[in-house]
Amino acid sequence: MTPTSLLDNNADTARTDSPLQHWLKAHRSRSSLFCSPTIALMAHGQALQCQASNANNDLDAHATQLLAQAHEQGLPALLMGVIPFNTTQPAHLFVPHSVLRSAPILPSHTATTAQPHPDATLQPFPDGAGYADTVQRALPLLDANPISKIVLARTMDVQLAQPLQRQHLLHNLIRLNPHGYNFGINLADEEGDNPCFFGASPELLVRRSGSEVSVNPLAGTAARVADPEADARIGQTLLQSAKDLHEHAIVVESVVQALRPFCSELHVPDGPELAKTATLWHLSTPIHGTLRAPYASSLQLALAMHPTPAVCGTPTLAARDVIETLEPFERQFYAGAAGWCDDKGDGEWAVAIRCGLYQQQQIRLYAGAGIVAASDPASERRETGNKLRTMLNALNIEPATIEGAITL
Repeated sequence: MTPTSLLDNNADTARTDSPLQHWLKAHRSRSSLFCSPTIALMAHGQALQCQASNANNDLDAHATQLLAQAHEQGLPALLMGVIPFNTTQPAHLFVPHSVLRSAPILPSHTATTAQPHPDATLQPFPDGAGYADTVQRALPLLDANPISKIVLARTMDVQLAQPLQRQHLLHNLIRLNPHGYNFGINLADEEGDNPCFFGASPELLVRRSGSEVSVNPLAGTAARVADPEADARIGQTLLQSAKDLHEHAIVVESVVQALRPFCSELHVPDGPELAKTATLWHLSTPIHGTLRAPYASSLQLALAMHPTPAVCGTPTLAARDVIETLEPFERQFYAGAAGWCDDKGDGEWAVAIRCGLYQQQQIRLYAGAGIVAASDPASERRETGNKLRTMLNALNIEPATIEGAITL
């Protein structure tokens, strides 16, 4: 399908709305959206679906078959979807009936949105003390076993008084996280209040464009503050933190090891740099490479690296077993990947963090922290609370309600 920009379709509307508001006017209940620093995609409907797992390492083959079927039926040569944390569980991939494409949609600095959910109630699971206890129970495993890192998460259930106002949430996610990977992927294709997976991830799992591949692992986090000087000091402290540098190095080593067999060249910086979101500092290592022919697709590359130690731990299978033993909930698509892939193999997949699963007027939010031998349970509790703010702020929950819930 020929790439189309919504901004070309209605000049009168474009003069009165911000580009973001204009873009979202095309969003419907059956629409799915993925916006990144390089592209904005809005898919309408789900003409073909694939709900297969990668238990037999054949999900990429299923996706290739789906795209071949799309070509035969004259559908867009592109699929979107989400991959679960545990890839022995089914992914949700689909070819849309139609897709709108644009250059990145940047919000206006003056754009505002109405209060969508002032009456929401918040329920952490587990609560902060329960999460800190889970971390404490994990620490001896790091001392006694070859496991060097485990990522443990907690959730926050947000009960809404009315169905989710999707355009408001998507508007806020992009407005508050303009340089992130913002998505809202429908998990059903019906008119009405579909279950949907939303997020504003700061982390690129993989981008493929022709023979070029980019990944950007993040690990090591600190909360930002309003005072610029204090905020800068926090960033520099993170950049020198032995604990966080160790955690970050584990992730980079794993990503490079998974990616190297696919590449003829791979450029890895000597150390991390700082990256920031509206609420957090991260240690970041942008990695770029050139693929060997025949080029692996973006989905194949994503599956080769997923789950990274940034969302699971290392060694992967041992860490995953501990996570599924200690966490009192199913991760489902949290800590998986959201994105797209076309029939050429190009595409982008973002790590599914700072996210929430919506269904029936409730959205379950997720946040995790990397646990290593030097971790402090109270600090990891605070880190997960700060990470929950991304989605809570986008939902426009009252600040006092947010503070009360994340400190429970």
